[in-house]
Amino acid sequence: MKHKKIIAISISLLTFTGIIISCSDSGDSTEITSSSNSGSSSNCPTKTCADFKSQADAQKTFDSNKSCYKNLDADGDGKACESLK
Repeated sequence: MKHKKIIAISISLLTFTGIIISCSDSGDSTEITSSSNSGSSSNCPTKTCADFKSQADAQKTFDSNKSCYKNLDADGDGKACESLK
């Protein structure tokens, strides 16, 4: 009889611990997702090469924050909006 109570309590504790771990893991992944979103594009205004009149203007914007405006450098060579003159 005592063994059945011990087993039942052990199973309950393991289940409870599993639920806590499961909830904390899903909470951590949400934080990672939101922080990675906020670190990249959410604080950056959306800019495309069509927003600039010249390559020099696009380059100034790109140089001001290369991680924010990385889409202005399509081939990754450090030159923004090379199709503009």
